[in-house]
Amino acid sequence: MKKPLVGITPYHIKRQNVFWNATKEDYYLSLWNAGACPVTLNHPPNKEEIPNIVDQIDAFLMVGGPDIPADVYGAENPNLIDADQMSKERESFDRLVFLETIKQNKKVLAICLGMQHVNVVFGGTLTEDIPTLVPGAIDHGTFNGKHSVHSARVERESLLFDILQLKTVHVASTHHQAVKSLGKEIKATAFSDDKVVEAIEINNEPNFIGVQWHPELLKESKESKKLFSWLQS
Repeated sequence: MKKPLVGITPYHIKRQNVFWNATKEDYYLSLWNAGACPVTLNHPPNKEEIPNIVDQIDAFLMVGGPDIPADVYGAENPNLIDADQMSKERESFDRLVFLETIKQNKKVLAICLGMQHVNVVFGGTLTEDIPTLVPGAIDHGTFNGKHSVHSARVERESLLFDILQLKTVHVASTHHQAVKSLGKEIKATAFSDDKVVEAIEINNEPNFIGVQWHPELLKESKESKKLFSWLQS
């Protein structure tokens, strides 16, 4: 039986004056384990190719990565944004593929940066650094380093709850930014104990879930498997 083809946003990394596509193996393994066939997408020569790219895939995985540049959402504390930032090319590509995937009524799972980016696409903002700006912040792991595990409370009236069937889920975190103000039509559907938004959805849109945590780091957990299985179902 043919497996669903899930497109993955590529890391856009500059090495020796050349940009490279890259995908963390954990994302591949999580999708293979869920019964999907993962494929890393690549930036086309022009944006007119975006609908054709999305037409070839069955679902879309927006993965983590560096910080979103301050000017994309009008950051209030640009000095707290990491020096490693999303390239303009990746920001534009991820945004356009996301919008086209929703337009074509295909599923999107957005993880960490991916979730933050969707909120920004809808006009929302970000907390530039959780340890600095969130009073009483719990341990959300080390950005680009060792992850922590903490609990997140899931709102019962949400697609996420329908999938996980849990009011509390233990998640893996490795990030320093988070959703601040919600974008238009965006709703928060999970929170950590320090009230950081851990999941978002779009009003009246059954094909999208965004999670702040990294399910690919706990790929053997039932909750992670349910999320990746939802994406390819």
